[in-house]
Amino acid sequence: MKQIFALILVIFLWLNVVPTALAENTTLVPCAESSAFVERVQNAPDSYYTTKPLKAYSRLLCGEDGLPHLVLDRFSLALDVLTPIVIFLYIAGWIGWTGRSYLRTIQKLGSPEEKEIFIDLPVFVKCMILAFAWPASAVQEFLSGELVAKDEEIPISIR
Repeated sequence: MKQIFALILVIFLWLNVVPTALAENTTLVPCAESSAFVERVQNAPDSYYTTKPLKAYSRLLCGEDGLPHLVLDRFSLALDVLTPIVIFLYIAGWIGWTGRSYLRTIQKLGSPEEKEIFIDLPVFVKCMILAFAWPASAVQEFLSGELVAKDEEIPISIR
């Protein structure tokens, strides 16, 4: 019950405490209008590897240095940044959940020390496949109390 209350409290605080900050873009100008960017384009060598990117950059916003900056003031740009972040977190979680489930599985099979050194490939592949649904498994184990250790299981220093 404490865990559910803590989860609800965290979600409530996360959604309601932090006020939305509205920032105005006052320093960035379109790159095509930036004198520093136009100077960079004129000084760049004329090749495929410089001309095409600089034409694409001219549609972005540039700072005083003449370099394009990514401003997340539009939802489409936020998705461009959010997508790789979500993919990274999913893959990192998948890797961690695979290792966790493999270690928990070999504890039940016997001789876990040996199977940590010499990986049991069929068991590991099974754990990898099952770990694709790691977000659902994590929520399920959190709600059942298996994800976190009980207070009695955590060793306390004698200091």
